[in-house]
Amino acid sequence: MHRRALIVILTAAALVTVAVALPRLLADRSRDWSTDSPAARTAFQAGLDARMRFYLADAATSFRRAVELDPDFAAAKVQLLDLTHDSEEHQSLLAQIAGIDVSRLNERECFLVELARAKRDHQAEITGRFLKSHPRDSWGLFIAAGQAWDHEEWETAGALYRRLLEVDPNWVLARNNLGYMSMAQARFAEAEEQFRTYAYVAPDQANPHDSLGELLSLLGRYDEARSELEQALAIRPDFCASYEHLIGIAIFEGKPEAIEPIAARAETHCSPAMAAALRCEGKYFAAYVAKDFTAPWREGFASCVGKPGDRGVLFYRMALMAGEMKEVDAEEAALAKAVEDSRTAGYGRGKGRMIEAQSFHVRGLRKLYEGDPAAAAALFRSADERASFWSAGEGRLKLFNELNLALALERSGDENDATAERARVKAINPAFAAIFPKIAERSPGGSRM
Repeated sequence: MHRRALIVILTAAALVTVAVALPRLLADRSRDWSTDSPAARTAFQAGLDARMRFYLADAATSFRRAVELDPDFAAAKVQLLDLTHDSEEHQSLLAQIAGIDVSRLNERECFLVELARAKRDHQAEITGRFLKSHPRDSWGLFIAAGQAWDHEEWETAGALYRRLLEVDPNWVLARNNLGYMSMAQARFAEAEEQFRTYAYVAPDQANPHDSLGELLSLLGRYDEARSELEQALAIRPDFCASYEHLIGIAIFEGKPEAIEPIAARAETHCSPAMAAALRCEGKYFAAYVAKDFTAPWREGFASCVGKPGDRGVLFYRMALMAGEMKEVDAEEAALAKAVEDSRTAGYGRGKGRMIEAQSFHVRGLRKLYEGDPAAAAALFRSADERASFWSAGEGRLKLFNELNLALALERSGDENDATAERARVKAINPAFAAIFPKIAERSPGGSRM
């Protein structure tokens, strides 16, 4: 998952699907936290354990309990802050953390509080200063690695995660992050090795199986992927990312009929909003596979995907094929604004890059639809330069974009480059390469995309 977190401050939120450490590791570190309440410390430790396993709702509940038991428990407030984005509780915690008297805290806690107080562009400086005086501090190493990850400085991040494992071999979540970094750079064998090691050392946790399942689905090894994802759900039926990855496999395979049963399972264990989003995606995909491009507007589910800019490539493609040009224009404009916002809003590099990739991709689709394959190819190349394989969702877009690039090149008369693009996709996911011709269908107006 991904969908794109461990136990510390806001920068850790940029790390997707990172959460594991052994209970013994947590027990050994109880002295690291300043509280006079044994009950608060116990609740806090439970929160750390849950968060390291990526059971975030459980973690938030435990951190809230720790703060109730000790209203001055700084570390619990910092942890809870990172799990309460865009909420009144988050704003309240920010105010409380701003007023903490750090003179009563140890050096690590002072570092975490300072980091939570700081603006994003000062956090790396603070972390570097802390590591200079505490070069073997596992928390400092993990946070520094996360900050390097956030800027996609893969070599630096990888070196920090490996040093973290040398300092603390039990901090196995570093293997998860090393796996995603290898995945992002298309080093899939390395990624698989890291994820399998992660699953071996933490077999009772859902996240290792979810991470491995996500990778295997990207590679077209669907049966193996489903097995891993079902193992994750057997361990934790409310590990909701695994339902999303199962639906991703249904989309990779072109099987919309598989989506509703998965959404029904998710509805039992996850939020109603998530189940509704999965069903919405299923409706769009079923209509698309059936070539019924006007269905969202005719049958009244066009709005279930949300607002412009958030509606995704499938919505855009359906709107284009249906001739809903106002919707097409609105989506392009919203994505263009999101690109501009990403340059000033302090997003991590990955998020900004992904928004740009999507914007270039949809514009390429429009040029292909309008019969300008050379312009389409240029836009698809720009999208490809920005998209990566760090998650199955982004990887699916990258593969889909590359196959559209091959189609545009073919129509531009560049058969050699078109063949090379198809070969690259086939080398990664041969099953998806094989099914693509079935989903590159004609629009009602006769233009073939």
